Amino acid sequence: MAKRRLASALEAGRILGSIQIKDIQRTTVPNCHGIFSTLFSSDGSVLLSATGKGTIEIHGTKDMSHLTTMRRDLKSNLPITSLQANPKNTHLILSVGSDGYISLWNINSCECIHSFREDNNVINTVDINTSGGIYATAGKDTDIRIYDFKTNECFAVCHGKDVSEGLLGSSDEVGHGRRIFAVKFHPENNNVLVSGGWDKYLKVWDIRVSNRAVRTINGPYICGQGIDIIDNCILTASWVASNSLQTYDLMSGEMIDTIPFGTTGEVKTDYLYCAKYITKHSIVAGGSGTCDVRVVDIDKGELLGNIDNDKRPIQTIDISGNYMAVGGVGPALTVAKIEVLST
Repeated sequence: MAKRRLASALEAGRILGSIQIKDIQRTTVPNCHGIFSTLFSSDGSVLLSATGKGTIEIHGTKDMSHLTTMRRDLKSNLPITSLQANPKNTHLILSVGSDGYISLWNINSCECIHSFREDNNVINTVDINTSGGIYATAGKDTDIRIYDFKTNECFAVCHGKDVSEGLLGSSDEVGHGRRIFAVKFHPENNNVLVSGGWDKYLKVWDIRVSNRAVRTINGPYICGQGIDIIDNCILTASWVASNSLQTYDLMSGEMIDTIPFGTTGEVKTDYLYCAKYITKHSIVAGGSGTCDVRVVDIDKGELLGNIDNDKRPIQTIDISGNYMAVGGVGPALTVAKIEVLST
């Protein structure tokens, strides 16, 4: 009943709390084998989506018209898993994929400028630091490789010791023991990043000391784009039935809060893949439990709005200005406006 009331309110365009979702537009990407990552251009005018068939589709944000398709070569048909724009040169985009390739694109010319491969690796995630000079990749082989953006030289590897040496995974000296699905640079410290994956540990790294983690946080089961950072607060989205949205203090490693994702009496479970901050006081998250994206007020623990994904899991969310993009399993690609209201 609560969900039906929520849906009716959204359709009527009424304001729910401090966030309003409106002007929802949807298109489909035929035969895409799912959408793994979404990324707005710096001005928000176009939306890039990385697909399961190895392409990057480009749509106009306002009308969702399909503008063009970018592909490294005709043989590249495995999923592109993550997209990131260089903060200082926003027309330059990095993509990584399950075939181990890292590719640099110019979205103005829609060309692949450079591409190379991490041998014997499935890359799940990439992030670029705020200066635009360094990027990090991670995936199946559990190493986090740090590259110079200009030269593509790998100058550091965050791994630490292996658990086979008798150390516990909770030790800062130990790297990840299973696949990594998310790496995120600190927005204000170009040398610090946070990683997470299947081993249910967050690792905080300083790339100047790459042979061990600075801090280890036990708990979050990261299976997608499930880490975001604002100030020194880490937001995590875990693929678990309940208590899936949590915040942690980066400096101490202590859990700050568990944020409700479901509504009272709701039967469906969480199982989240991705989450992002909208503001310090509101977040958006989605996954395979409810198969929708939900906007949540952190302070009040209230659900402010949602977008359904045709009952299919959510795998990616991006936010640029007052636009939000959503993609996941299946061909649906959704854009909506989000308005932050003064309280």
